[in-house]
Amino acid sequence: MERDNSRRWIILSYFANIDGKAASQHLDDRFDHLKELGIEPVLLSSICGRRRPDISHTTVPSVAPSGVRFELRYLRRRNRFLKAALLPVYIAVLPFYFLEKIIINIDSQWSWFPSGFLSGLRICRKFRPEMIYSTGGPVSAHTAAALLAHFAGLPWIAEIQDPLVYDAFPRSRIALKINAIIERMILRRASAVVFLAEGAREKALCGTGIKHEKARVIYPGAAAPNLPSAARSKGEFCRFAHFGSLGGPRNVGTFLDALDRVFASNPELSEKIRLDLYGTMDAVSRKQIEQFKYPEVITDFGKVPRQEALEAMQKSDVLLLIQQLDDLSFYTIPSKIYEYFQVSRPVFGMVYRNKGLRELLLKYGHFAAESDSVDETAERISEIVKKWQSDGLEPEHEWPVSLFTVREAVENLVALSDEVLESKSKLG
Repeated sequence: MERDNSRRWIILSYFANIDGKAASQHLDDRFDHLKELGIEPVLLSSICGRRRPDISHTTVPSVAPSGVRFELRYLRRRNRFLKAALLPVYIAVLPFYFLEKIIINIDSQWSWFPSGFLSGLRICRKFRPEMIYSTGGPVSAHTAAALLAHFAGLPWIAEIQDPLVYDAFPRSRIALKINAIIERMILRRASAVVFLAEGAREKALCGTGIKHEKARVIYPGAAAPNLPSAARSKGEFCRFAHFGSLGGPRNVGTFLDALDRVFASNPELSEKIRLDLYGTMDAVSRKQIEQFKYPEVITDFGKVPRQEALEAMQKSDVLLLIQQLDDLSFYTIPSKIYEYFQVSRPVFGMVYRNKGLRELLLKYGHFAAESDSVDETAERISEIVKKWQSDGLEPEHEWPVSLFTVREAVENLVALSDEVLESKSKLG
């Protein structure tokens, strides 16, 4: 179907064009596909990321001290000159930041919404978009989009990447109340609401009691990696590889305890199993690794560029996915899984009370265990290694590549926008 090339969306996302930031990468991978489908994206984001040269991209700052401080930290990371030049400003903001936190302790990005709304009005007058699309982690983008939809009279699709309200909410009670208000506002006012997992959709609808006929689940998928086809052969070791950050409730403690148990039962396997870590880790995770009785088993590669990480994924025997041990994991699917699927290697998912994620892994022939169960994790490691010893973990056919690609996600999003526009047209 031919699309009108004049179609424009104004896209509001606090994070954009930031390498290594999941909330940014989720959106950044979509722009080329949107353009191919006839949508001209007009992006509005914070100053944390650099402006994109390939699309119309406006960056605006937050207005409260917490937001200014947060954004200055991103700016200072870009180069040494900015780090030195902005230091006096950073220091000057600190007293006001502490005062703000005493008065209202909510997320540091909350005050981006006034800037986003006012800039959005100017952009709407200039580009006359057909649709507002808000996405990303901080709720300030959705707040700005709600105001913009009201004053500009445009339909609005809100994409909620993580649940806004859940048990064991990590911030203050007032932050939880504000998120609950914003969640209800989104479900009442947005023309369509997109969730990234069925658990998140059910949580929002059941928790608020609001029915929304266009509350949909669109799995974000991952971009197909640009990797050369490589013939595989069984190596000397069965290599488990974890990619991404380790910290707080997401750590390798259970996996290492399970490995210890496997080695106690089968000492010879300590000469066959290896764990490769790619990414950052906190002091707790580092201490867990330092205390592990078999240090020769673990190699810490640290943070590596994305392309290098993808190549390492392709060469690994098993890709390790670890969900954090908190209530948020009940309702989310880690975006890393879609990237794992794309490299066509077996995945061992350590899931936390997440039926949907477990079913997704098993459906595609992968492996799963509860991330807080040493017994089940040890059983699964033994099962995987046994299979590696027998056939090198190579199935009769290629490990199935996920159907959840970025292209498919964008097609579903555009189809949803068509439904929204058609409904609006019928209402006159």
